[in-house]
Amino acid sequence: MYESQRVSAIVTCAGKGVRFGGNKLLETLRGMTVIEKTVRQFVLPEIDEIIVTIDPDFEGEYRRILIEDAGLPVTLVHGAEERHLSAMKGLAATSGDLILVHDGVRPFVTAELIHAALAAGAEHGAAMLGLPSTVQVKQVSDDEFITGSLDRAHSWLGQTPQVFRRDLLDRAYQGALADEYQRVSDDADLVAEYTGHPVKIVLGNDNNIKITTPMDIFVAGKIADRVARAEA
Repeated sequence: MYESQRVSAIVTCAGKGVRFGGNKLLETLRGMTVIEKTVRQFVLPEIDEIIVTIDPDFEGEYRRILIEDAGLPVTLVHGAEERHLSAMKGLAATSGDLILVHDGVRPFVTAELIHAALAAGAEHGAAMLGLPSTVQVKQVSDDEFITGSLDRAHSWLGQTPQVFRRDLLDRAYQGALADEYQRVSDDADLVAEYTGHPVKIVLGNDNNIKITTPMDIFVAGKIADRVARAEA
């Protein structure tokens, strides 16, 4: 519970890992799989239930890792091709008033980041983590010509977790489903577009990377080593 509100965490782990070239959730960081390392971060007093959306092809392996071997209090739910459809299936399995959605391939989220996102979500109804952009982001046409640039002073790089009031997230998913939404996006964009509710952004952390490419797993290994040294 958080401020008398029931909290459900949805950890999205249904991706195919196309850009990675394999199942990045089964890569290991200091002897622990990415999926276990990520999910473990949400075993917190404030979080009442953890739903993990998965690729059905890996259900047996994920069940062994998370439930049989690690004994984590999770419920596995079959995901879908699109991320928001997977999260929508996860939402249907939850009972919370506040819904926290997190990428399964962000294993370095911390309790402090989760608490910050929860606090902002509870206050504002919709919130996410992010970092101010340090690069110039170009807008590009379908035929790969630059059409403009985002103002770096007002550009942030999105992270998760993202936290929403249940009714807002449900309305956003229903709207996206009816609209046959297919753009690459996140839940914060869906909530803003389909409910009109503003989303508060909260400072994240450089370590909270998303493992997408083989280079990312190399970087993740370095982060894991650095974190382990700091905790020793």
